[in-house]
Amino acid sequence: MAPSSANALEASLSGIAEMNPAGPTQALRFLAHLHAEGPTPAMMARLRHAPLSHGPLALDRDDALQAAALVDEVVSDLPERITRRCLSPLAADFAAIHLGGELRTCPTEAPWLDEKARADAGTSLRRWRTGLDADLRRPPLERLPDDHIAAELVLLAALLDRGRMVDAVLFLDRHPLRWIPDFCSRVATRCREPFFAGIAVLTNAHLDDLRDRLGTACGTPRPDDDGSNLRRRRHWAEGRVPRACSCDP
Repeated sequence: MAPSSANALEASLSGIAEMNPAGPTQALRFLAHLHAEGPTPAMMARLRHAPLSHGPLALDRDDALQAAALVDEVVSDLPERITRRCLSPLAADFAAIHLGGELRTCPTEAPWLDEKARADAGTSLRRWRTGLDADLRRPPLERLPDDHIAAELVLLAALLDRGRMVDAVLFLDRHPLRWIPDFCSRVATRCREPFFAGIAVLTNAHLDDLRDRLGTACGTPRPDDDGSNLRRRRHWAEGRVPRACSCDP
């Protein structure tokens, strides 16, 4: 990378850090944790102690600000003593989104792709994961599919940690941005608990923002067919996605 490009990239990442002092990699790992594990008293106590509107997921854009405020409100409304019993509605909704399939939300990449693209994506993911096992085999990722949303978010964070910014842009285009915005839209419009709608909107906002910043710095605009303009115009409340998923009946 030319010196001027490297300086632009450093400035772009500094801009992310200014809005999100914990840095983009911590934000991605925090999001991965929220998608990988159901809500526990310890998790909710952490969110109460460090509200999302002021923590590693803070992002200065309207959708993210509203989503963080929504999650913070849910957490603040919990009883002073947070128990598994009071979290049972959240646990049931997490299971419906990530485990049971009744909401048809599909937290893995493969169902969002056609049959040919599915095989290619699996091969591509195996290549991207090469050399990153130390990051991608830690609990709870070791029990999740390679194309699970949490695994892809951690893989993206690992690329950023290693300074592989151009690779991060390529990975975003070839994997997360091909399906995670659609997954997030579906979760936000089908989940029962506002908590998960907020997490979905935050996830989409962080990926969208990161792609713009890294793309500008690296000189790699979004592909013409990535659908980002459509997604930005679409209201979350409409409940529509631009592509069907094979988990649909």
